Amino acid sequence: MTKDELISKMPGDLKPWAELWLPVLLRWSEVEITEFLLNASGMPWIEAYRQMVIIMTVDEKIAELKMRKAEMRRMNQDNAAFVQAQRTLFFSVIAKVIMGLGS
Repeated sequence: MTKDELISKMPGDLKPWAELWLPVLLRWSEVEITEFLLNASGMPWIEAYRQMVIIMTVDEKIAELKMRKAEMRRMNQDNAAFVQAQRTLFFSVIAKVIMGLGS
């Protein structure tokens, strides 16, 4: 399977990450990749991440930072919408309770 075939099989939201990380992983030897994969499941995620970042180029690190910032922005927008929906629900329930008291 080629790199492009593997990336094409990834879920849509993971494709950009696969496009960035797969070339980084492929710089390792088969032994290094095997060791990383065997240890990654048992090590803290930050340590696995550090091992990956060490071998990234400056351009790859910048690209990843941009992707992370975009994802954080999306998550913040989603959270703001959720908080607003919760606030609206809360005050509509309060209004119904107050209106029910007056009946």
